[in-house]
Amino acid sequence: MTVDEVIFSLSWAPSIPNFTSFKNSSSAQHSVVRLEQPRAQYCVGDTLNVLVEMRNYTGHPKAYGGDFILARIHSPKLQASTSGDVTDFLNGSYRVSFRLFWPGEVQVSVRLFHSSEAVKILQRGWTQDYKKVMYTGTFISGNKTETSQCGFRLSSGRALCEYRKKEDGEYYACYQPETLPCNSLITMLGSLSPSHLTNEEAQLLAQKNTAIQIKNSFNPVTVIDSHTDTPQRPTEKCVAGMNSPFPGGYFYSNRWSSSFCQTGPFLSEVAITRCLKGKTLYLLGDSTVRIWTDYLERKLKGLRFIKEGNLYLTLLAVDAHNNITVRWIKHSHPWISFHTAYKTGLATLPEVLDSIAVGGGQEDVIVVIAIGQHFRPYPPELFIRRLQNIRRAILRLYARSPQAHVVIKLENTRNLNSPMMIYSDWYGYMQNLAQRKVFEGMKVALVDAWDMAVAANTFEVHPNDVILSNQVAVALSYFCQYA
Repeated sequence: MTVDEVIFSLSWAPSIPNFTSFKNSSSAQHSVVRLEQPRAQYCVGDTLNVLVEMRNYTGHPKAYGGDFILARIHSPKLQASTSGDVTDFLNGSYRVSFRLFWPGEVQVSVRLFHSSEAVKILQRGWTQDYKKVMYTGTFISGNKTETSQCGFRLSSGRALCEYRKKEDGEYYACYQPETLPCNSLITMLGSLSPSHLTNEEAQLLAQKNTAIQIKNSFNPVTVIDSHTDTPQRPTEKCVAGMNSPFPGGYFYSNRWSSSFCQTGPFLSEVAITRCLKGKTLYLLGDSTVRIWTDYLERKLKGLRFIKEGNLYLTLLAVDAHNNITVRWIKHSHPWISFHTAYKTGLATLPEVLDSIAVGGGQEDVIVVIAIGQHFRPYPPELFIRRLQNIRRAILRLYARSPQAHVVIKLENTRNLNSPMMIYSDWYGYMQNLAQRKVFEGMKVALVDAWDMAVAANTFEVHPNDVILSNQVAVALSYFCQYA
């Protein structure tokens, strides 16, 4: 698919009118969740449907859809939860469907993450604005240092240093520094551009109006364990390339179980070590997979970090006794951080994939790829083009080594105090749809970190060890044998 074809497939509700007044926007406080076809009790394996009736701040029913809703069911005492599947009827009403995986008292939680009016504002910026985050480039040659503004779309009124890769369409530019040459660009530091929102538009995206729970018109439901139709755990092994639905699993006792394949018991040091013994694990991308190295170093007593160059570019950890190597490599520009991003010594992920050694005993390679968070401020074409280049590099890797294993870790949610025009989880949701589309039909494993985060009601860009451990366990389930 072309970039435009992927973008076209990411359609959102088409009927959202232009924003006129905050009081006419969707209000979680005035809306209600009702049970569809209520029953005295439900059975494990049933589908529980609820209806969301969206109203505005004056209490009037909404007549159009497009609200961004996140939903889950949970049983706190059982440490059990799963996500819900939302259907937009485009008339102000929604159905949320939950599969009931466990018996007990089950609570329903539906959050209005963004009103449709807020989504309309996000859409406007997402499709057009390349300047929500800009960069200061530092050029160094000898003892001389100069700075200049950098970005993906700069006006051509001044001379530009253009950094382009014709073979993959990647491009960014800096205004040419006063005297230094373009090839002396060493670092880039991002900064948020001033907001151009009106006061009412900013109010729509304020934290106090984000991810607000909608009240239920019913009490928790009772689920019983029917001995005749209790769904059995999946019998199919997890295999790279298999369809990964959403929702795709559930937590029980803080352990994630897939709804479509057998999740292995890779939560203990012994099980993880046995799986990774003799293997090289490449973690490629942003900090949401960088923290896998921290988790594994805490979990595996024999795994030790080895200081190697710039820790913001790469990390290396080795267990010499079990011949385990874990290497994190940062993805290239864009990178939004309080830390200076180094351009020198930083390869693109396709270049990293092309450099992975195969043959000669190097077949035991697992690659986990996680990108997206740093692309959220930019129009989707930038992210999709990067995904397509990664896809082609994965195919080249498989051509060199059919035994190589590749995992795509989808984006997870992030902190609610993040500036929404820059980092909204709506962007992450749409980018996850793009990842599913671009990697569709490939022999890759999918770790749906979004599904886990929504089920666990976790809004942290770097989630806790319960989430991390289950992300790792799902990834390893695709490639390691277990009883």
